[in-house]
Amino acid sequence: MLKKFITLAIVAWLGQFFFATGTYATEELENEQEQIQQEREAVQAELSEAETALVELIADLESLNDHLHNLNEKIEVNEDMIAETEADISEAESKVEELEAEMERLQEDIDERFELLKDRASSYQRNGSGNGAYIEVILGADSFGDFMSRVMTISKIAQADNDFIEQLEANQLELEEVQLQHVESLLTLANKATELEEMQDELDEQKEEVESVRDDMKENEAEQEALIAKLADEDLDLASQEADVRTRIEDEVKRQEAKRAEEEAARQAEQEAKEKEAAEAKKESESAEANSSQSNSSSPSRSNSNSNSTSNDGSWQTFSATAYTASCSGCSGVTSTGINLNDNPNAKVIAVDPNVIPLGSRVEVKGYGTFIAADTGGNISGQKIDIFMSSRSDALAFGRQSVQIRILN
Repeated sequence: MLKKFITLAIVAWLGQFFFATGTYATEELENEQEQIQQEREAVQAELSEAETALVELIADLESLNDHLHNLNEKIEVNEDMIAETEADISEAESKVEELEAEMERLQEDIDERFELLKDRASSYQRNGSGNGAYIEVILGADSFGDFMSRVMTISKIAQADNDFIEQLEANQLELEEVQLQHVESLLTLANKATELEEMQDELDEQKEEVESVRDDMKENEAEQEALIAKLADEDLDLASQEADVRTRIEDEVKRQEAKRAEEEAARQAEQEAKEKEAAEAKKESESAEANSSQSNSSSPSRSNSNSNSTSNDGSWQTFSATAYTASCSGCSGVTSTGINLNDNPNAKVIAVDPNVIPLGSRVEVKGYGTFIAADTGGNISGQKIDIFMSSRSDALAFGRQSVQIRILN
């Protein structure tokens, strides 16, 4: 008897030891998962900032490209103006050449007329003064008709000389005007050429600056894209680590549950052995008492009804409890009994192992209220329940707990 009590105590102590060890291992894994989640949140925040910066950079780059496009259009317009101006310059140069030729022609005409005037002046000098010669010609007339003819001839000669002198003066004025036009044309063309050259230099300088800024922004864009790719890889790596830790946690929980089931079975076996030994001892004691008492040997034997049978119905039991939502991975949102949790977010539902708690049972969870056993789950087996919660944050905050439950009906 003492040996069995000692064995039972050792089993209980080992159960507590393994339970504490398993709980410590689970806490370590959960802490590791929490740390990975924090690192992932930081990476995702940095990734979000990098993506926002990239969007802003692309918008600035598009604006800069629009500005560069407008600048190129201005450059094209200016180049067209330069081409037109060069054509005007070429036309003006041709005109200048024509004017210079005309100037040479006028100069030759003036020189020719001047030579004629010099010849006539020399003739007058040889024959005397011009007026005296004219008088002699008139007085030398033979008749009145000859006289009139000579007067008319002399008048025509004098008028021709006068016209010649006026024409010479007009030619000189025309030459001066042509020279002035030539000078003004050259000044205008020179000023226009200077303005176009300055404008071209300014546009070229602006284009170089814009292209330099654009190249820098493209380099920044490439760096930003590389950063985003790096952060995305880090996020994927952390997600993989998180999934691995989650799997390890589930495996550890299953291991602990299996261990607790084994311990519970061992305790139950010890308890049954203890009860059986007590019953046998009681039976032997009663038999000895009956044999030693003669007064009772003739009396009818007493029937010993067993009043020690107990029932677990309505009694509190310890279960491992977790929480879930309708939007969990692999969940349809509809329970095994047909309750649509998406349409009934406030439903008081728990998932159970039907072999332990029949579906449809009303179950009280101490400290949380009354629930309907209306759902099942792949990981819900044995002394385990899963409590439905409408909020994912509430489910995560609930975590895994040991709770007291009892079946009401």
